[in-house]
Amino acid sequence: MHEKHLAENLYQALGSDRFIYKELRQWKHFETFVTQFNLFFWAIKNSNADINICVARLAIPAILRNLFNGNKVIVVWHYYDANDGKSKFLKYWYHAMVHLATWIPKKKLCFVAVAPFWEQFFQDYFELKQVLLFPNYFDPILYSNYKNIAKKKQIHLGQESFKNSQELFILANKLSAHGYLCYFSTNDLAKTEIHKDYEVRHFAHFEEYLMEMAASEYTLAMPCINEGWNRVAHESLLVGTQVIGFDKGGLGDLLKGAHAFLVSEIEHANTYQKGYEKTSNESAGKIIEQVLAIVLSKEQQPINHDFLKEFEMDKTGKALITLLDWSRKK
Repeated sequence: MHEKHLAENLYQALGSDRFIYKELRQWKHFETFVTQFNLFFWAIKNSNADINICVARLAIPAILRNLFNGNKVIVVWHYYDANDGKSKFLKYWYHAMVHLATWIPKKKLCFVAVAPFWEQFFQDYFELKQVLLFPNYFDPILYSNYKNIAKKKQIHLGQESFKNSQELFILANKLSAHGYLCYFSTNDLAKTEIHKDYEVRHFAHFEEYLMEMAASEYTLAMPCINEGWNRVAHESLLVGTQVIGFDKGGLGDLLKGAHAFLVSEIEHANTYQKGYEKTSNESAGKIIEQVLAIVLSKEQQPINHDFLKEFEMDKTGKALITLLDWSRKK
């Protein structure tokens, strides 16, 4: 959604009378060598535009396809975490992408980050030549009608994902014992299920998703990786729901700026199982204690709506200025 919004706005700003906009996507999972191989040639075939916008895993074929022509490549890189539970192949793939990028002129290649944390990280850690910032943007009209929804005794655990930390499941157990209904949201109907301590809910309509989110006392944003941003946390704040989460990656930028609740970061133990991070009992215990103290006391913090206004749709033009300058350079 982020890269789509960037592409559409760049297309309109450059002039829809001068360019043809075409969107191509592959929604499959590409975690094996064979599927990565097929994706590579799919991207080689289709990266033939004057300006090619792609996510990081498609960057290498897009760059190679356009080495010796006048076309440009914009790589949207949402996050990097060596321990995110995905294939080792993808980790090495990203390092190969960075190595290749060092040989490409700035006028042909730029990277786009979704948060200030990642803009700085990609410049410092990977020493990328050119990283531009283009945040997630939201339409305030979609969320304004949900700010005064009556609260239920329920907790939104965030989106169902491999990124969720083990603390979330422990908290679901403890909160359900206190009478709270805990749920994950999902876009995949097949993942809908009911567990002893929590539910995984699929919402057929976006309005239903917002209604339940707004009716929740808190949303927990507790990933086991350095998050790119966190759309669920941002949307929760927009509907007036308090957010408790980790200061991790771009999520930390969001929570600090919005004056949400921050709990101590997970201590990395470098041991992983099925994508979930294991933490020491002491570290996990402290995190759980902090969250329970906030929820059970029903503590509230004023949400910084002035900060959230910086991510409204009408602010898109400001972030496009540098990208437009780069796109027009020969």
